[in-house]
Amino acid sequence: MTDDQMFLVSMWITVFSATGVAVWLWLMRRQETALSALAGFCLAMAVWCFGHILVITRGSPQDTSSLGVLLLLSNPLLPTCFLHFVLSWLSEPLDLPRQLRRLLPLFYFTAVIVTLASYLMDGGKLLPWQSFPQFIHLQAWGWLNLGYTVFVGVLAHLILLAAFLNSRGNLRRSIIAMFATGAWGFILSTSFISPSVHFDHFPFPMLALPSYAVLVVYSLVRYRLVRVNRWVSFGVMFITLMTATMVVMSVIVAILAQLGVEGLARIPMSELVLYSALLLAVAWGLYRPMTELAERVVYPGGRIDQQTLNHWVTTLNKAEDWSQLVEIAQTLWTDKTGISIPVYLKTPERVPQAPAIACYYQNQATNQMNRDHHDGQREWLCEAIDWSELSPSHQRLGETFTRLLASACSNLERSLQLAETKQKRLEEKHLVELGGLTAAIAHELRNPLNIITMAATQTDPVIREHISNQVKRSELLIKDILSYAGRLDLKHETVDLCGLIRNVCSQMQAIHGVHIDLELPSSQEIEADTGRLQQVFINLVENAAAFVSQRPDGRILVKLDTEDDNYLQIGIHNNGPAISPEMHGQLFQPFVSKRAGGSGLGLAIVRRIIDAHQGRVWHGQDPDWPVSFYLQLPIRPPHQQPQLSTPIL
Repeated sequence: MTDDQMFLVSMWITVFSATGVAVWLWLMRRQETALSALAGFCLAMAVWCFGHILVITRGSPQDTSSLGVLLLLSNPLLPTCFLHFVLSWLSEPLDLPRQLRRLLPLFYFTAVIVTLASYLMDGGKLLPWQSFPQFIHLQAWGWLNLGYTVFVGVLAHLILLAAFLNSRGNLRRSIIAMFATGAWGFILSTSFISPSVHFDHFPFPMLALPSYAVLVVYSLVRYRLVRVNRWVSFGVMFITLMTATMVVMSVIVAILAQLGVEGLARIPMSELVLYSALLLAVAWGLYRPMTELAERVVYPGGRIDQQTLNHWVTTLNKAEDWSQLVEIAQTLWTDKTGISIPVYLKTPERVPQAPAIACYYQNQATNQMNRDHHDGQREWLCEAIDWSELSPSHQRLGETFTRLLASACSNLERSLQLAETKQKRLEEKHLVELGGLTAAIAHELRNPLNIITMAATQTDPVIREHISNQVKRSELLIKDILSYAGRLDLKHETVDLCGLIRNVCSQMQAIHGVHIDLELPSSQEIEADTGRLQQVFINLVENAAAFVSQRPDGRILVKLDTEDDNYLQIGIHNNGPAISPEMHGQLFQPFVSKRAGGSGLGLAIVRRIIDAHQGRVWHGQDPDWPVSFYLQLPIRPPHQQPQLSTPIL
């Protein structure tokens, strides 16, 4: 291929690419009116390149060559269209004066006048140059034409510069990209004047003109139309693969030449490019259908259509609790495959039946040295457990299904957390109101109690003692009511839990005369409110002592379990009378569980304090003890817990 033939190919490619981009911009003008002006710019570029084709084509008639000169001298239309685009595009960000926008018709009129004047005054002559049969050489009026073209182009870029200084974000990025493509276009077009300045070198830069129209548009729409980036990525991939294919074919041709296969070795470069493009286009077109065919053969029945996928996502996200999510997941899988597989919300090591789907969450700390909750990222995982006996199709379906199920678990967890947070806010608001009301009532009750106490001093000693006991009981009830209904603010500090339990048990032994066994380590530090925890253990141990103090063999055991790295479990056992089963669900409700001399709020207060510490308290069963209460407390507040894998069930 000769030099002038390569130049012609480049111009033709530019004509087609610029025209195609202009048509696309025109169709997209409803999304942004400024795109119509940019479409005019691309069309003007296609016309200018077509002028080169008319001029340098060998054997062109005189009329055709003359038309080519006219098209080449239409230079001013390119920057005028670009100026039109800039003024339309930046009218809002810059608040450009209307007078400047009103001058646009004058710019277009001047561009046409300059084009016609330079053509009529022989502003460009056609003379042989290099390998070209004829190429345009600018004369005096042609230089005037070029000067006006540069003036309008500089004006447009000055407006862009003003917009850059007053913009931010994607608008600023688009302006930077347009400056870069403008510089690229200037470099490519400078070789247009090479013959006119007697620079006798082939205009190689103009061979890259096909890229300019595409780049100048991409610099604008890259940050405005996201799908364009996807198309560009396909284009880059296609060009990369085509280049790689050409390199491979060139190597093959070189090897064949060394082996003496002259026929294949003499393939022209143009045909090599054509063959490479055709081969890649065929491969590109066959990729998707061949992939689908391969999946149908390897995974029969293992493909999922979009309707089924949407149905799975919608149905899984309808679950309102964990049990419902498990039921929905099992139903969806059975309906699709006809195979019943259990779904477990626990770690895979504890799955009792396989094959199965196990869902669990894993907290991955990005910095184990810093235990702040902002460093942990909670992630749900769903895995297929022991699916080796299932068909490849079902295994393929399982990969998609488990990913959707993991996403549904995350969504459900967030929904439950939001609901819990909302409920807690309502409860806190209610407790604040209740606390204020309770404090007012308690204050009003203490006044008559004081009067009763003073009046009892004049009564019989037996009656006075009875009144005093009842007043003390009333004072205790008021105190417990205030403790239960009042505001609960925790003051976290480092507490030696074992030392605190020993002190409480020592006091209870001295007061009630009961035997208390302790199974505690020498020390165990936690982050908690010391006063509130002391109140918890006083209530629980005193409650147990009240039931066993009258028994000759009465015993209490307080046992601390430290097997978990994050939580402590404390068991408080006694051999007093067992609690009736019908009372189990009401033990921690106020005024339900009562003992002689108690207020009925002790266990309710315990539950409230433990809940505030993000722990748990419950009545459990132990074969060695009739009555057992258990506490579970975090060693550190929840926002300082290290993020480790924890089963749900």
